[in-house]
Amino acid sequence: MRKKVYLVIILIAFYTAIMINYPSPWIKSLGYQQGLNLYAYMVSTRSSYSFIFNPGLRKINNHEELVRAVTPEEGHNFPSIIDKHLAGGSNCIIECSQLDTWHSSPVGLQYLREMRTRTYRAIIFDGGHHLPSLGLSPDIIIIPRLAGYAVHSYTLDGVKIETIEKMAQECCIPSIIVTVPRMALVKNQIAMENITSRIVNSCLRQEIEEDFKPMARPRMSKYNGFIFAYIDQNYCKNPDLFNKRLGELGVNGVRKIYLAFDFKYSSKQQAIYYCQQLEKNLQLPVECVNQPVKVMNVFWGGK
Repeated sequence: MRKKVYLVIILIAFYTAIMINYPSPWIKSLGYQQGLNLYAYMVSTRSSYSFIFNPGLRKINNHEELVRAVTPEEGHNFPSIIDKHLAGGSNCIIECSQLDTWHSSPVGLQYLREMRTRTYRAIIFDGGHHLPSLGLSPDIIIIPRLAGYAVHSYTLDGVKIETIEKMAQECCIPSIIVTVPRMALVKNQIAMENITSRIVNSCLRQEIEEDFKPMARPRMSKYNGFIFAYIDQNYCKNPDLFNKRLGELGVNGVRKIYLAFDFKYSSKQQAIYYCQQLEKNLQLPVECVNQPVKVMNVFWGGK
């Protein structure tokens, strides 16, 4: 009987992996959502998770136990989505890539301030595109772990988990960082809410005094003397725009700049050159923290 259960889980996992990486309307018609929900529930209620950095979870004046995940299917009207969840009393909002990225925009930054006293914010850190989040103090960072990497299903910007841990320690990031197996955390409401609820319930709350003043420009942030920025297609093609926004963010007193690249638009050599030029111009240490990898080539051992 146990072997049959394992076989079912393996088949569902295989099917889910195909749908995540190669979605097809024809395959979706074959009970995709039902299968995904079943898989998400079975795995997320049993999967292990590990704390790799734990400065403590701050107390907030919200005693509800409503953990809500914002999925890509909800659209891109992020102010309306956040307002809805705050009005519903959610004590933890889980964010994926696009919503998390939005918080480095002027409107998104304002919403960070409004959310801070009312709810916890958890993000799914599945690649270098989340690097600016390290400067925006999410309460919980959940890393889908695969072969020692935080990797996305298709974006070529994986980060070694040991690198994330090193940055968190060096920069004194006030976020709890947790890893979970990559195949246990699909971007499905059931999976994200179950795993995050388990994490929140296992954290010890403590009184933490803070003067929350997040600093950001699109795709970059600054915290405690460190800058975290993502070089996407826009910044890759237009380094002058990147330098302009970096100047707006302010480099006085900055100790180090961390960069992550979207390697769909930059080669490894171009990323090295980009860092060298920035380091030369600013007379500051600059480090590229990610690699040109995603789920499939990490899974099969490619680099």
